[in-house]
Amino acid sequence: MLFPPVFMRFWLFIFAVLVVLLGVLSFNLHVFNYFSRIESISIAHCTPVSGIPGPEDIEIDPRHGRAFISSLDRRSAQSRGAIHVFALNDPLAAAGFRDRTMGVPEDFRPLGLDYYEDGDIRRLFVVNEAGPAIEIFDVADNGDLTHVETMSERRLMSPNNIVATGSRAFYVTNDVRGGRVGPMANLAFLFRLGSGEVFYVDGKAWRLEAEGLKFANGLALSPDGGSLYVAETAGKSVQVYDRNAVNGALRHRQAISLPSSPDNLNIDENGSIWVGALPKPLTVPQLLSDRKAHAASEVFQIDPSGAVSTVYRNDGAEISATTVAARLANKLLIGALYDEKFLFCELPKSVD
Repeated sequence: MLFPPVFMRFWLFIFAVLVVLLGVLSFNLHVFNYFSRIESISIAHCTPVSGIPGPEDIEIDPRHGRAFISSLDRRSAQSRGAIHVFALNDPLAAAGFRDRTMGVPEDFRPLGLDYYEDGDIRRLFVVNEAGPAIEIFDVADNGDLTHVETMSERRLMSPNNIVATGSRAFYVTNDVRGGRVGPMANLAFLFRLGSGEVFYVDGKAWRLEAEGLKFANGLALSPDGGSLYVAETAGKSVQVYDRNAVNGALRHRQAISLPSSPDNLNIDENGSIWVGALPKPLTVPQLLSDRKAHAASEVFQIDPSGAVSTVYRNDGAEISATTVAARLANKLLIGALYDEKFLFCELPKSVD
């Protein structure tokens, strides 16, 4: 029996769609280095510091020589997160292993954070995915944190990272419009759809300043405040925006391409961007249920001219799924999504 022409055209259409989808999937698997072998590189001497679960973001306070670390056991849905403060000249001091938030807020699952100082004002801004919201803390001389306020907005459904520009002003990334959890979010990442956003908050009003980003992640501000850097994780790039320091408006300037998927960003005293990156991001989800699994890690330095160099790369055996690198002088701290440790590294004098 011959099939009607309309029936044949329908199945030819379905077949063509499947071929296209498989082609796009194969291409994106290669883009995300899914089949690549990871060769180790390290120009730093690194020592693990254990006892801090999920040190996802690290922010350095250069004037006081200390690092704020966002911590959470992401394998436990009931776990409350913490903020730790480590002295860079004594990272094993007991004070570094206690939570500085005094238990406030009660429901606390921290992600990105940023330290802000202006005269007598010292504040820590923290993304709380449990809100979702932004938590603002005052910072005491010894690093203890006093909760000041919680800021949220209905459009901020999936906050990831933050950079402060004032005592209540900041930029924050919304990595996937609609939220990062669920099958649609996974497809948005896999097919590199541009639904990520950057909001600016002037202390009162929330304003969308950038959109169309392929999973908007880490943020950093140039030392002069004139440039904002945004990690585009699924786009394997750092997007650079000119920033109006008066009203916070952004204008896209350029994209810096990377061979891996960037997560959090930090700026050092020389104006270089330090990038914690995931060479094989599609292997990261398995870490949630398998403590023995590894996901490769990478750290880049982007100098003020935009030149990219690899400082660290590992298959995940030393530290798995690196999310952040923060540098002060010859000290480099490398954090991760699930590991119960971070790396404390000494950089050679040749690193500017």
